[in-house]
Amino acid sequence: MLAARVPSPADLWHGEVAVHGGTLPIWMAGEGAPVILLHGWTLDHRMWAPQIAELSTKFFLVMPDRRGCGASTAPPDLAREADDVIAIADFLGFDRFALVGLSQGAVVALDVARKFASRLTGLVVSGAPLPALVERQEVIDLDRFRALAAAGDLERLRAEWSRHPLMETHSSQARALMREILADYDGRDLLAPSHVPGFPREAAALLAMPVLAMTGAHDTLWRRECARVLATLAPRARHREIPGAGHLANADNPAAFNTALAQFLQPKAPA
Repeated sequence: MLAARVPSPADLWHGEVAVHGGTLPIWMAGEGAPVILLHGWTLDHRMWAPQIAELSTKFFLVMPDRRGCGASTAPPDLAREADDVIAIADFLGFDRFALVGLSQGAVVALDVARKFASRLTGLVVSGAPLPALVERQEVIDLDRFRALAAAGDLERLRAEWSRHPLMETHSSQARALMREILADYDGRDLLAPSHVPGFPREAAALLAMPVLAMTGAHDTLWRRECARVLATLAPRARHREIPGAGHLANADNPAAFNTALAQFLQPKAPA
């Protein structure tokens, strides 16, 4: 399995978008059809490093630090993040754009799709948790992590979370990248818990845009079933599993992940 080239700072340029309560930093690369990528919990925009070199030759990539994460100053609030995505798109002058989200970022991406469907040219969700579609079969002890954050024991929090199946990596490059990002996680979102947007079964049938529901082949059984069910319910959806990859499929097997995104998002010629 070949690792993607790690982008240098020269590959990226930086901006800042005002949203409710603060700002979101955004990093951008490439040119072409716009694609906004939303990172998962405890991570930040750096999780998309394995995508930049290849996908920036085809697309204009925009990678924010979501509110409560990374270098953002906007306070944690999952219920406001769909509006944040639209604020980023408006700031950059995107009338329509594709949206990619992994894990918690996929939750936000689906909320955008529900509320602002006409703005999306395509939707990619990887490792999305969808308890309204498939009964939850996975445990994340947020009360435990919240208690550790409140006690200021971030070292133990990071260590325990790094051993969770959702953080399991399948390559040395992915392991190093996630270790680097997780070392900067400060737990502030745990100290200001917010309402997680729901995604009921009936909402899936109303997704009008093309949808790619995917996971790594070694993601948890529940997340893999969530992707399969979403693909059967959304009218224009397809399903994909990335070989040799776990929950963090974009880092475990960037070559296959990037190919899947490029094939799905590449603009099609009119009939």
